[in-house]
Amino acid sequence: MKRPTMLVEAMLRQAAMDLDLSVERDIGTIRYRCEHEGLSFLTIVLPKLSDSLEQGLELGLLTCPSNFARHGRLPRFLGGFFRRVFTLDGRLLDDACPETIYWIRQICRFFKKLKKECADRFNDLATQHFIDVEGELRRMTPQIVRKDIILDKISAIIWSQVFPEIDHVDLVCHHGPGVTADRLLSNERHRLRKWNQRSELLFPSDLHCYPNFGLACSVDSTGIEFSASDIEYLDLNQEEGVRVVFVPKTQTTPRVIAIEPSHMQYMQQSVKDYVYRVLETHSLTNKSIRFTRQDVNQRLAYSSSIDKRLATLDLKDASDRVHLELVQRIFKNSGLLEYLEDARSLHATLPDGRNIVLTKYASMGSALCFPVEAMVFYTLVQCAMHQLDGRRPSTSSIREYSRKIDIYGDDIIVPVEYADVVVRYLEQYALKVNVSKSFKEGFFRESCGADYYKGIPVNPVYARMEPLDNARDWGPSHVMSWTATANLFYMRGKWIVAQAIRDMVCSVTRTTIPITNKVGSGLFFYSFFQCRDLYWNRDLQCWKQKRIHYYPSKKKDSIDGNELACLNKWGIQAKLRSTASSHPHTRRLGGPLRSPQSWRDVEDRRVGQSQLVPNSFDTHDPATQEFTSYDMPVSETAVLQSTQLRNLADKDISLCGAGVWTDTESDFSADYCLTEKVQANTMEYLFGDTFGLDFRTSTKRGCFKSRSRWVAYA
Repeated sequence: MKRPTMLVEAMLRQAAMDLDLSVERDIGTIRYRCEHEGLSFLTIVLPKLSDSLEQGLELGLLTCPSNFARHGRLPRFLGGFFRRVFTLDGRLLDDACPETIYWIRQICRFFKKLKKECADRFNDLATQHFIDVEGELRRMTPQIVRKDIILDKISAIIWSQVFPEIDHVDLVCHHGPGVTADRLLSNERHRLRKWNQRSELLFPSDLHCYPNFGLACSVDSTGIEFSASDIEYLDLNQEEGVRVVFVPKTQTTPRVIAIEPSHMQYMQQSVKDYVYRVLETHSLTNKSIRFTRQDVNQRLAYSSSIDKRLATLDLKDASDRVHLELVQRIFKNSGLLEYLEDARSLHATLPDGRNIVLTKYASMGSALCFPVEAMVFYTLVQCAMHQLDGRRPSTSSIREYSRKIDIYGDDIIVPVEYADVVVRYLEQYALKVNVSKSFKEGFFRESCGADYYKGIPVNPVYARMEPLDNARDWGPSHVMSWTATANLFYMRGKWIVAQAIRDMVCSVTRTTIPITNKVGSGLFFYSFFQCRDLYWNRDLQCWKQKRIHYYPSKKKDSIDGNELACLNKWGIQAKLRSTASSHPHTRRLGGPLRSPQSWRDVEDRRVGQSQLVPNSFDTHDPATQEFTSYDMPVSETAVLQSTQLRNLADKDISLCGAGVWTDTESDFSADYCLTEKVQANTMEYLFGDTFGLDFRTSTKRGCFKSRSRWVAYA
């Protein structure tokens, strides 16, 4: 506990300098409670104090948690900070200091989202909660299917126009980068062994499982040429279910992920890509539902923290509470419903071995979870707004209301006057609004990782890796994560904290990490004005700097010799590379290689429309879980620089930090930090094949080997 305690002390000393406060008693409290309560004080107890602060900002009255001694209604710990925000009797000051609010949140929430396994009792509670939600959905089925003319009318108008009919050629199946329920490695997935019988009509295997129709016909007719890859067609009672697992979120609440079988993921990715593209271009939805840009929600959170016109709503267990019956009801007049049903897994296997039939549409882990929940929320919000205003649903009214709605996953933004009726309407359909993360009354707003109070950003930097006291226990992920965190604090001007983290990292690596004002690959500490340890290369006539690079380890994953699997991978990677080279900021789509004409047709429809977008777990992680090529906050940790790493953060590798990066210079992003280039090369392997096809090995996530390299400085 020496290093975690030391880092919190550094933050307190930085806050004392910034705010001109005395923090000696607070430092004593930190040392005492960390010594007696351990890391749980920083990961579980302190975040409760931050939650109370946010509710106090929303309600105008602070309620101190029972874990802290009080002076009046204020906690004694950080008492000097709280007195600049609240009166002694807990009432919110009219001139509450935003900088103080930031420091309270930074100190209290820094260790909240450590990438560390929860205790078994919390995992057991999460399992039981998963089962309880299923039971609640079953009990609410009569409520879901009750008569609701507005819902049926609006659903028919929107989705019959947005998804009138789907052409098979528009769906390009490809694998996601995440793990699968059948535990197949990246290369092994291209040996498609199983296919659901019920999916054969809409997802014909001869179209999606073979590089071309000639090979498909040869297998069907002889069964010899590619017999090693013959597909087993599964009946309804033979289908594989999702595998429920836990990944780190907080130390009290793990994130529940339902990992899909590889062939289901293969189908889901195609529908997901198609849905993303259509929703972001159709006139009825493109003003409201977004998957590639979080900055719109962030800007709205910023503006509404000043004028209080908009409410930010967050849903609890959003993906686990979307009822299958509700999805079927909403999309029954569209051409999309059959595809959503066929690409959905029917049952789940819990960590304790129990198997349950799913009443929800899909849990987090399905590639379709994110888009389906966004479409369902959009429909219900439209219904609530029509109901409140007494409007008769029509295409023009829906288009008008769509300009007032902004949805990114389960982050919903609506005008304040509609907030209460929207909450009630959502809860009528088995959804739950997270009251502690929804804001409409005060000046605090939170959406898509951007937190503001009166227009001033107050979102903290989150630590993702535990700063272990024993240097031998540190791995490459620890070093990369904490180096990024030091740079984030530096870019925010918190130099005492940044230097404390730098000293810690240098003591672990026992090597020089160069300081530079030029971003690039490898490990480095960023500086606004200086650059050290440069070497002049006479041959190249440029300055070079020696940096540590971490390269992912490989594991044996050979499909060499299996013609069908190799051709499938080659087709997918060829499509990924062609799309990436033509459109650097575009989603890289792929699928088995088809005839040139087929690919040309697909390409014509996709050029300039697809964009890099977050996946679900087969993506998270996190998890998060964290950089993208479009322009958003990084990580589940708070906000680093990209959605792909944010997604991956919930899985195997996490960086940390907070900050928003945009490719357009603006005042909005000026307070945040590092551009994508800072860490992109370090994690380059996560974004696809860069060095050619490899049919013998695949990336071993979380395992690295280090090497020093000279990096050109100019």
